[in-house]
Amino acid sequence: MTALAVGLALIMTGCGGTGTPGESGGTPESYEQAEARFTTMADGVHAVIMAIEPADWAVVEGAYGAHPTSCQIGMSEEAGYKLSAVRGIELPGRDAEGIADAAAVALRELGVEPEIADRGEGDAREVTVTGIGGIAARTVVTVRPATGQVRVAAETDCAPGSAHDLATEVFAEERLPADVWRRLPAFDGPASVPAFSFPAGGPLYYDESGTPIQPQPPAG
Repeated sequence: MTALAVGLALIMTGCGGTGTPGESGGTPESYEQAEARFTTMADGVHAVIMAIEPADWAVVEGAYGAHPTSCQIGMSEEAGYKLSAVRGIELPGRDAEGIADAAAVALRELGVEPEIADRGEGDAREVTVTGIGGIAARTVVTVRPATGQVRVAAETDCAPGSAHDLATEVFAEERLPADVWRRLPAFDGPASVPAFSFPAGGPLYYDESGTPIQPQPPAG
């Protein structure tokens, strides 16, 4: 298994969730509510990356956004779930300020007020665009001019519900196989449509070595 596949497998086995949702009074969200959270985040991230570069962006380390992970709600002991999406692309030679401005405009169009920061010099320079709320709890665009690497990451609030139970519904299996990560899309491109259901027997987006299958089958 390649390093990419190992990373994907680690993410896919991290759904956990031993706490009992609702212990502090919160009502566990339904699958439909979780899907709505995912779709809002995924559509928002898609809008931002397409504003930066209308091309195929890699789903970074399996963070497609549909696999829930456990979290703690506020200062309580109540267990919840959250969703995370990360997309990446390399745009060597592109102006970092131009990328940041495009991301900021896209976030504003989504009702999110962005904050741009420019830190470091030379190879260590990093330009970030951060937005709070709206499509997710937090959305961060990171540009590293020295390498041309651009990443867009978003994470939802910690919501009431069991990450394990939700993963069971998303993947339609109680016990997830070690290679369940192969069911999640490897790219997010101009024609991509967000999906929140990946049952056994559906399309596979990676081969056994962790290499993305080309062409990618349609999601959903």
